[in-house]
Amino acid sequence: MTEVTEKDLITAVEEVNPQCRINASTESPKMKDNDTRDIPKVDGRPTDPFEVPDGGTKAWLCVFGAFMISITCYGVANTFGVFEEYYSANQLSNESLNKISWIGSLQLCLILLVGCVSGPLCDAGYFKHLIASGGLLFFFCLMMTSISTEYYQYLLSQGIGVGLAQGLLFTPGMAVLAHHFERHRTLVFGIFAAGASIGGVILPIALQRLFDKVGFAWGVRILAFIVLACVGTGFICCTTRFPPRKGGRVLDIRVFKTPSYTLLVLGAGFVGLGLYAPVNFGVVYATDHGMSQQLAFYSVAILNAGSLFGRILPNVLATMFGPLNLLIGSCTASSVSLYVWFTATRNAGMLAFEAIYGITSGAYVSCLPAATASLTRNPNETGLRLGMMFFSTSFFWLVSSPIQGALIGIDGSYWSICVLSGSTVILGVFFMLLSRFLVRKEKATWKV
Repeated sequence: MTEVTEKDLITAVEEVNPQCRINASTESPKMKDNDTRDIPKVDGRPTDPFEVPDGGTKAWLCVFGAFMISITCYGVANTFGVFEEYYSANQLSNESLNKISWIGSLQLCLILLVGCVSGPLCDAGYFKHLIASGGLLFFFCLMMTSISTEYYQYLLSQGIGVGLAQGLLFTPGMAVLAHHFERHRTLVFGIFAAGASIGGVILPIALQRLFDKVGFAWGVRILAFIVLACVGTGFICCTTRFPPRKGGRVLDIRVFKTPSYTLLVLGAGFVGLGLYAPVNFGVVYATDHGMSQQLAFYSVAILNAGSLFGRILPNVLATMFGPLNLLIGSCTASSVSLYVWFTATRNAGMLAFEAIYGITSGAYVSCLPAATASLTRNPNETGLRLGMMFFSTSFFWLVSSPIQGALIGIDGSYWSICVLSGSTVILGVFFMLLSRFLVRKEKATWKV
């Protein structure tokens, strides 16, 4: 029997259909297994578009840029206690504390709510557009705040306008870190979150001094220029690596088909409902208990200084113990701290509480994104998952400050918001524990 070779088969095909003529000098009409013509190449070598370098100059420059963006987002948001005390004593002295708190509440809510739009847009390849537009809007709204005189003007410029700008910046600034880090992702998320603490330490002290030296209007304008410089640095330093995700939705409820993710988001919402009571009302609490206004402004800086350690240290430990484990532990400690907050009535006790609470509560901001990212199987959906998580929890944040302010207004005491805030945080921890149970079962490891 005559052996039929591969060359004979090629010749037969060419005789039947000349249009299928194949160069006989090739080894095979099929594509070789190692053919990489359609795969991106660097220096002639094929690369995986989703390959994460976990280091390098561009990656660490991106971390620095994201850190600067974080200063302008939660760093500025964490200073609202200073604004709230100043408004209640000056421009808005005829307004109730509950009404003034809506300005800060809207700002915090919109940081997260806009994330459901900015997150998917970041995944779709519009990172630079978001940072540029967010920075310019931020600058403009702070300038409008500096010339405001009525309550509705502060609500529009600082509450809604600044909140929208921060929402355009925050989620993309965080999501872009996943383009450069995987093994050290928890650590760089902690560095990103530390930007809010650094801003929360420096800005309250700076604003208090600026208000005294140059007045409210120019103090806010100087803050606007600081924000513009920080966002400009982030725009230059931050870069994306993943190809744009096509066909994505802004609101994609399909992410909630994962039970562990859904329970984590629900837990994060209840924790957020009570966690920020000392941040929003710490200055007012201190002045109501006899602390001078100047020292009360410094108490915000002390809380944020404590949160600096609370945001970095747990993320370092999370590489060994898992981000979700550290998140649950820190939120449990925060709940205990909230239950005893009203017992601190002297200056030393109040300042000590601020420092301790800053440490215990800091991990919420830094470990929550890392825990969410760890539940995301497709790295190109990190922005979407973070955006949907922030969108869902934003409604809890929206009502938190007004509810707490209303409780204070009933009889002027603080024990009721301490009990309510501590209880909502511990309820959130319960849902996080359920999420951890499912993740541990799926991954067959305790380090989640």
